[in-house]
Amino acid sequence: MIRVESPGLLTTVQDLGRPGYAHLGVSASGAADALALRVGNRLVGNSENAAALEMTLTGGAFSFDSDAVVALTGSDFGGERWRPFTVRAGEILRLGPTRHGARCYLSVRGGIDVPLVLGSRSTHVRSGLGGVAGRALQAGDVLPIGATPA
Repeated sequence: MIRVESPGLLTTVQDLGRPGYAHLGVSASGAADALALRVGNRLVGNSENAAALEMTLTGGAFSFDSDAVVALTGSDFGGERWRPFTVRAGEILRLGPTRHGARCYLSVRGGIDVPLVLGSRSTHVRSGLGGVAGRALQAGDVLPIGATPA
């Protein structure tokens, strides 16, 4: 499990989205930087479409109840980037403001295991779909991590 200690400016759960529902008035949503999401997921051994955390401009703080292999991709928060590393149980991963770019992805081995809505775990804030109750993450939210991929 991941606990949101501080969500930053706008942190949501995102995967590659839910295309094919525009005729119902549902946008595809999904990661703003699909390449960064795909790379982050591959670095931790997930499928490219696994759900991750998308952080906008400021990172946030996240604690883990067990050891987790994670990767940060996308915009530059400094420190560990574009390679997998381990966050130990009880540690808090703190990310500050971006240096370049707007969006950073925190991918975790197993993916963020929130319920599928129309085939996607992506948050679409305007329609209130996906992620955690269709909204940006808040302090105190607890996110399940999926089974470790083979």
